[in-house]
Amino acid sequence: MLLERLEEEISWLTKTSPVAGVRAARRMEVVAERVGYWAARGPVADLDTAQAAAHLGLDEAAARRRF
Repeated sequence: MLLERLEEEISWLTKTSPVAGVRAARRMEVVAERVGYWAARGPVADLDTAQAAAHLGLDEAAARRRF
């Protein structure tokens, strides 16, 4: 729900100030990459590639690239 709200806010921001919207989206990418790095080394690291792919909605090759 929080991510949906964030998406709505960035969409609104983009309509009012496109540059600010791009900056906010880029910041989200940086934060997601940082948080995802540590999440992938926690309990998710115990999943095999097929399980990780299923949870992420990816095929196995894409899941391997992510991890």
